[in-house]
Amino acid sequence: MFENFRSYVQRAALLLIAVLSIAVVQVDAADSTSSFDIPTEIIRLPLFQSRVITLPVPASRVSVANPDLVDVVVISPTEFYLLAKDIGATNLLIWERDSKLRSTRQIEVTHDLEGLKAKLYALIPDNAIEVRSAQRSIVLSGTVQSATAMNAAIRIAEGYLAQVISRRGEQFQQESGSRREDRSVGSIINLLEIAGAQQVMLEVKVAEISRTELKRLEPNFNAFGRNGNWSFGGVNGGATFPDALFGTEGLRKPVIGSQNNLPVGPAADEFRPNDLVIQNQGIFAGFLSGNFAFNIALDAAKEKGLAKILAEPTLTTLTGQEASFLSGGEFPIPVPQGSNGVAIQFKNFGVGLKVVPVVLGGGRINVRIDVSVSELSTASSVLVTPGQVNSTFVIPSLTTRSASGTVELADGQTIGLAGLIADNMRSSASKFPGLASLPVLGPMFRSQQWQKGQSELVIMVTPRLAKPIDPQRVKLPTDAYRDPTDADFFWRGQLQRSEPAAHPEHTDPKP
Repeated sequence: MFENFRSYVQRAALLLIAVLSIAVVQVDAADSTSSFDIPTEIIRLPLFQSRVITLPVPASRVSVANPDLVDVVVISPTEFYLLAKDIGATNLLIWERDSKLRSTRQIEVTHDLEGLKAKLYALIPDNAIEVRSAQRSIVLSGTVQSATAMNAAIRIAEGYLAQVISRRGEQFQQESGSRREDRSVGSIINLLEIAGAQQVMLEVKVAEISRTELKRLEPNFNAFGRNGNWSFGGVNGGATFPDALFGTEGLRKPVIGSQNNLPVGPAADEFRPNDLVIQNQGIFAGFLSGNFAFNIALDAAKEKGLAKILAEPTLTTLTGQEASFLSGGEFPIPVPQGSNGVAIQFKNFGVGLKVVPVVLGGGRINVRIDVSVSELSTASSVLVTPGQVNSTFVIPSLTTRSASGTVELADGQTIGLAGLIADNMRSSASKFPGLASLPVLGPMFRSQQWQKGQSELVIMVTPRLAKPIDPQRVKLPTDAYRDPTDADFFWRGQLQRSEPAAHPEHTDPKP
């Protein structure tokens, strides 16, 4: 019996020790929880702003992990003053009277996001713009109605970012004593999307009418006679001397002489003025008698010309992207390479067009357009002999008419960008002194030309918001083409098959 009692006491003692051990472990666990599993509160503080926090119980001391981000001023054992100095994240540790860590505060210093949101809402309403902070950068996301609203939002955010850059620069200069740039500043991260159609189709019409009028009167004549040892004559139109009198190979066989073919008249080969040329219309005459020869060519013309240039390009591009068009060609220009080499470069001419559309809000489109119309001209051409190349190149000039401007239109509206009118007149006269003033024979001794030109260039622009269409509704020019049958080609003379007219489907009327 005594042994049983002793065993019972031992068991009771072991049970008591186990209970006490569990209680000690629970107390230690409770102490551990109060020391390490401390609840954390997150405080978001805008840059350069302050806040006062109040504690439920007095604190013995506080500590901030990064004093460069936040300043802490103890007002009382239960109140602390926080001032945000720089962008970043840190924490605040708080000890109570028993010197135990009782609570922490996670402090995040960000940009003034609420102030930025208020500015964006006030200045750019009706746009869903979200603002966030990512380290030192400002992130803009959401949708806007136009590219103009996007650019405005970015500029407003840059103003808030510039405030940080300025303060950081002053602080960096004070701390380092140097004027070197602080590169730890952030940027604007643009994640905004523009709502609506962002493709623009531009229908451009470039039309030019050119009118020319020319009046020309140019008499060309030569006369030659011989009397004894004297030779005499006159020329209008140019001649080369002494070839005109003697030739380059001595005297030649005469063609003007007596009936016995004796050389009593001047030799035609010995008198070689420039060819008498009639460019378009005119009259000519010749006289030959004995020792006298006379030839005349009267070039008189009145010309009128009319030219038309029409280009209707249709371009499609994204908003803010440039689109270009050229209808014309290229002409070669020789460029010297070294001492005896020539390279060829090509220059464009014709109707050229460059446009940059920007979609605005409310269905309006801003279009910047540059148009040029150029054509080859020999009026100011130059002769070039590059290096040691035994060749001469004729480089033509370009006559160019151009216009540029920026317009703002609604979808589908048309505007005339430019109406360029050019009017020029040119006249010239060449006279023989004295003889050109004779009453009747005077016109024989003068040449005159009068030319007038007019041109008018008109440019029409029609921007449209491009939207995709059903591919089943797209019709190509080749859809209706069919190879001709033998009957179509040989009998009817057609180059494609004649399709019968489509008959409507027959439907029975409803009873």
